[in-house]
Amino acid sequence: MPSESLRETPLGRRLITVPAILATAVVAVFAVLPLLLVAVVFDLLRGKPRMPTPRVILFGVVYLGWEVFGVTSGAVLWVLSGFGTQLHRSLFVRIHRWLQVSWANSLLGALKTFMGLRLQVEGTECIAPGPVIVFSRHASMVDTILPAHLLTAFGHLDLRYVLKHELLWDPAIDIIANRIPNHFVDRSGRDTATELREIGDLAAGMGPDESFTIFPEGSRFTPAKREKAIARLEESDPETARRAKALTHTMPPRSGGVLTVLSAAPEADVLIVAHTGLEGLAGPKDMWKAAPFRKPVQVQLWRVPRSEIPTDDAGRMDWIFGEWAKVDAWVTARA
Repeated sequence: MPSESLRETPLGRRLITVPAILATAVVAVFAVLPLLLVAVVFDLLRGKPRMPTPRVILFGVVYLGWEVFGVTSGAVLWVLSGFGTQLHRSLFVRIHRWLQVSWANSLLGALKTFMGLRLQVEGTECIAPGPVIVFSRHASMVDTILPAHLLTAFGHLDLRYVLKHELLWDPAIDIIANRIPNHFVDRSGRDTATELREIGDLAAGMGPDESFTIFPEGSRFTPAKREKAIARLEESDPETARRAKALTHTMPPRSGGVLTVLSAAPEADVLIVAHTGLEGLAGPKDMWKAAPFRKPVQVQLWRVPRSEIPTDDAGRMDWIFGEWAKVDAWVTARA
C-alpha cells in the first residue's frame, strides 16, 4: 500500500499519532518543570506579570494528559470489549460517551483555571428536552467544546457531533469519538453526496435524551474567510451573497448540512448557540497572546420550536439566514 494511502486509514494515522503523543508525554514529564521556570523568567523579563506563557504551558499539560488518558483508555476498552467485537454494546457506548464529555469539560475547566476563562451563559433553560438540533456559531478552536459542555451540564443530553475531518489527527478524539455517534466531515468537496448522507444518517433516530450539534458556517469565522465565502457566492448565488454581506461577524450558513439535518430529524426543535469572546483563537500562538482572558465569554441560547420552521428547502434557508442575522446582530452589539 502506498505510504500516502496508508496515512489516510485509521491504522496508518494512529501508527503516527499515538506514538507521537506518547513520546511527547514522556518528554514532558522531565521537561515541564524546567520549562515552567524558564517561562516565568521569560514573562517577568517581558514585563508580563500575569504570566501568559506558564498559563499556556499548564493548559498544554492538561491537554496532553487527557490525550494519554484517552489513548490508553481506548486501548483498555478495546481489550475488555473482546478486542473490539462488543464495542457496540450499551455499556461501552456509555463509557465512551462519558469519556467524550469528560474530555470537553476537563479542557474547559483547565481554560478556567489557567487561562482565566469566565462564562456568562443565558438561556440554559431552553436546552432540554431532546431531541434537539444545535446550530452553533464557530469562531475559534475552543468553541467546539462549548455545546458539549452546555448540553450535558444543563440539559443532560447525550451528544451527536459533526466535526471536521482534520481532528482525526488528534489521537484521543480519533479513537474515542469514532466509537460513538459522531461524524468527521471531509470538507474538501471530493464526495459531498456521501458526506451529506452520513450526516443525515447520524441525525436520524435521535431519542428524547439526545442532541445533534453542527456548525452551519462550516468553517471558523475570520474576516478573510468571510470575504472569500462572499466572493464564491457572488459567482454562484448573487442573492445569497447579498444576504451574506449583511453578516459582519459571522460566516454565511451553508445549505448542505442545515437542510440535511432538518430533513433527517423532522421532530427535533433547533437550539441556536451564539457566543463572543473567543474570536481569533486558531492555535497555541493565539492562546498565548490572549492569556489570560480579560473579558468573559458571553453565550446566548434560544430555542426555535419545530412548528416555526418552514418545511420546504427555500423556506428553511430563508429561516436560517434570519436566525444567523440575529446571531450576527447579537455578536456585533458585544464585539
